[in-house]
This record gives sequence, C-alpha cells and structure tokens, in this order.
Amino acid sequence: MRRALVTRGSFYERLAEHGEEFVSDDDFVDLYSKSHGRPSIPPSVMIKALLCATHDRTSDYETSRRTRVDSDWKAAMGVDDWFAGIGATTFSLMRARMVLHDADNKLFAKTLERAVELGVFKAKLTAIIDSSPVHGAGAVADTYTLIRKLAGTLARAMGAHLDPVLAAEALTPAAVKPDIDWQDPEARRLQLEKMVLCALELLDAADKAEVKDDSAVAEAAGLLAQVIDQDVEVDGERLALRDGVASDRVISHSDPEMRHGRKSASRRFDGHKLDVIVDENTELVLGVDVRAGNAGDGDGAAGLLDQLQATPGIEVETLLGDMAYSDGDVRVAVEQHGVEVVAKVPPVSNSGRFPKTDFTVDLAARSVTCPAGHTTTTVKKTKDHKGRRAALYVFDKPLCAACPLRDSCVGGKGGRTIMVGVHEARIQAARAAQIDPATKALLRMRCKVERKIDHLQDLGMRKARYRGRRKTKLQAFLAATVANIKRLAVLAALTQTATATT
Repeated sequence: MRRALVTRGSFYERLAEHGEEFVSDDDFVDLYSKSHGRPSIPPSVMIKALLCATHDRTSDYETSRRTRVDSDWKAAMGVDDWFAGIGATTFSLMRARMVLHDADNKLFAKTLERAVELGVFKAKLTAIIDSSPVHGAGAVADTYTLIRKLAGTLARAMGAHLDPVLAAEALTPAAVKPDIDWQDPEARRLQLEKMVLCALELLDAADKAEVKDDSAVAEAAGLLAQVIDQDVEVDGERLALRDGVASDRVISHSDPEMRHGRKSASRRFDGHKLDVIVDENTELVLGVDVRAGNAGDGDGAAGLLDQLQATPGIEVETLLGDMAYSDGDVRVAVEQHGVEVVAKVPPVSNSGRFPKTDFTVDLAARSVTCPAGHTTTTVKKTKDHKGRRAALYVFDKPLCAACPLRDSCVGGKGGRTIMVGVHEARIQAARAAQIDPATKALLRMRCKVERKIDHLQDLGMRKARYRGRRKTKLQAFLAATVANIKRLAVLAALTQTATATT
C-alpha cells in the first residue's frame, strides 16, 4: 500500500494513520462463531470500509468498487494495492452482525473513550441536545394499500396452514392493485369493505391456526389488526374510512416503524426522529438515538444520558436544550441523572388578556394574586393536558365582575381561573433564571448542536438508508463515529498523539 497516494489532510489519511485507535479485530470477535471459522476479510477492514462509505455516502455496489480501485480507501482500510476488494453483499451481512451484537454502539463509544484518553474533555461537561427528522426509507401508503399488502404478508406467513381459497383472495390484490373506478366514492367504499372482511377472515384464521405463535405470523397479524383499527370505522351498517389520523398510525407496509412526525406546526415529515447530544466545548458527538417520528423531543433526553453515562471519564453537569426540553417531566427525568436542565420556558399567552405569568403564584401560601391585587385560596382538583394532577385556583365571580380590569383578564361570565401543575416550582425557577445574563450567554451556545446535526445530515442522516428504526440507528452511529474522528483531527488531538509517538 502506497500511503503517499492518500489525499493529504483528508478523512482517509486520518483513518489510515489512526484507525487502529478506534477499530481493531479484537474488539469485534463476538461478531463471529467460535466454532465455524471467520470470513477471509478481517472485521477491522470491513468496518473501516463502512466508515468510508458513510463519509462518501456510497451504495454497497459503489462501496465494493472503491474498495477495489480507490487508493484513498485502500489506505484508510489498511490494505495493499493488490487488495481485490469486498463483495457488495458482504456489507449487508456485516451490518446485520453489528446490529445483532450492538457493535455499532461499541464502535461509536470507542471514539469517546479515545477522547477521554487524550484528555480532550475538561472537568464536568456542558452538553447540548436537540432532535432532527430522518425521512424513512419505506414507501408511505394509503389505507387501501396498507390493508392489501399486509393481508398478503399474513397469508404468505401462514403458508399451507391457510385455506387455499382465502389465500388466493388475499394474495391476488396484494400483488396487483384492484381494477376499480378509484374516482367513484361508492366503488372505493365497497372495495374497502371487501378488503376489510377478507382481512378479518385472515386474522380469525391466524388466531386458530397451529402457527399462531410463529413470530412472523404474530407480527403480520398484529400490524394488519392495527391498521384496520386505526383507519376503519363502522358507519351505521357499513364500513368507512375513519376521519382524522390516529396518534400512532402505521404509515408504511415496507417499514412499519415509520410514523408521521412534526418538527414544527408547518413542517411535517414521515420517518423517524434523530436525537443528538454534543459537548459544548469540543463539539464532539456524545450520543445519538433514533426514536419514533411522532415521539416528543424532550422524551429522548433521559435515554441519551443513560447511554452517555456508560462511558467512564465523562460526566455531564448541565444539559442545554430548546423549549421542547423545558417540560417539567423532562426536567425531573434529567435531574434524576444528576444533571441540570437549562432550557427556555415557552412564553404564555391568553388571547390578548392577562397571561398566567402576570399573576403571582405563592406555592408556600397556596394562593394566587391577580394583577388587580386580589388574592384567592379557593382550589379545585383538576388535571393538566398530560393527565397529571393539578390545582385550579378560582377567583370569586362577583369579585371579577366588579373589577375594572375584567375586560383585560376574563373572557367568559365566570371568575378567572389559574391552573398550577405539579412542576410549577421548577417552571417558575427556570423562567426566573432565563433572564440572568449568565444563563442567556449559556443558551446562546445551543446553536452548536444545530451545526453538528447539519454535519450528520451531510453524512446521510437526512434520510434513512435502511428500513427499520434499529438499522437507522446503526446509520446514525456510523455517521457520529465519522464526525468524531474528523472532529478529533480538527482539535489536533490525533496529530499530537502521532507527533508524540514518532
């Protein structure tokens, strides 16, 4: 191998010079059987090729070609000029092994362990967290397509255990779209009814068959039943499409884990949600996760901290986030890890009238004072939007009726009410802290995670390459590993190590 042909200062050169610090054959012995031998290509070479493929965003066929002809890649992989390359299908087998043994997580963790060894992290860390959409690799389908495709999947899974007539009735529309007038509402309704009745017969047969405990049959039956329940309703004595969208609706037969998601009120996506946590000082990726596209942003914080705290030598003191991470439940979950949340509390509005923040809520005295100076201690039990217990403070109706500020405070005929939730103290403290100059300066650092997410998207994380959430997480770990190796080079940590050893 002629190292002189490697592009200077490139990722390939960094991987050629320092790849052994992150990838070694001994780290991946668990990927192979102890009694059946191993493939001819070492796991370290395979994984370095996968990292190059992630960096260049190549397909398996293009990756195979470059392992055969590209000098940069050969240098990065640590092979000689005469290396014959790696077959395209071999990469899918390697990815399957990595997912099965959680080796992608171990590979990513090695970059953090190496950063700790190099002394890159200083004292307790301030981490920044955010999420980003990942568009799914599966095809988004309508209800008709979902039912006929999933019915066909269930029929094939049951095989000879299914009545031949029912099997033909399920498999024919699964292979070919029914030939009806799709512009005619009544024709569509009759077709839906026919498909649903066939699906219900399939589900009944699957429940009674000898193979009902087979994992493939159980999974196919569960998905088909879920789609029917979420998309179809009985309208009188007829079946019809359900109005609205179910909260956890299955949207793809090719990737059932995809979900409708929203990054904002006007920005919708179909796929998964990528969580990223970054060190504010070094801008190294500390953790990644892939969750359902419809999951709440803040709900991913505790899971990432669990992942991060498994790495010795890394301790997070403060977690920065946007307003999605300011919820009281999120704060409690993060505080249980010994970490303080710094996130701006969303502003409160009340259709032009006095918002809740204009009232003085005294938790110790269990009272609320309005802008006019009136105080109430009258409390009713209620629940907030998440179903958690809350207290509803009620101002006296005659008092509000005679108040000169009524038009600026109350819209109805009754007295003003103020809800106080279980996390009121935390929210009050956070709202007071966010006007502090030091907190404001800290919150301005949050944009660094957005820059890192953009880098991961440049490495392919804007769209999933594979179907399924776990395989998409593998993609995220590979992208984060590439990003950290490049970042360590920018920080000159790797160069300093090379200089010290020469």
